[in-house]
Amino acid sequence: MTDPARSLSEQLGGALPPGIEALDDEQRRMLAEALRDARRRQSAALARASDEALRYVPAFLRGTVRKVVGL
Repeated sequence: MTDPARSLSEQLGGALPPGIEALDDEQRRMLAEALRDARRRQSAALARASDEALRYVPAFLRGTVRKVVGL
């Protein structure tokens, strides 16, 4: 199992803020899981929104638009 502080630090991209440093390991683990789950949900929602937006692009251009936008 990974260290909760390290997991949070990696997810946040730097040192932990003092408020998070004050949490115990179990609370940090729960926060890390919540952040991971939120990012998964956000990613799925963005993918659905992208697919929905492409419905308004003519079919013959969708592949090109996907490539340009990076989907």
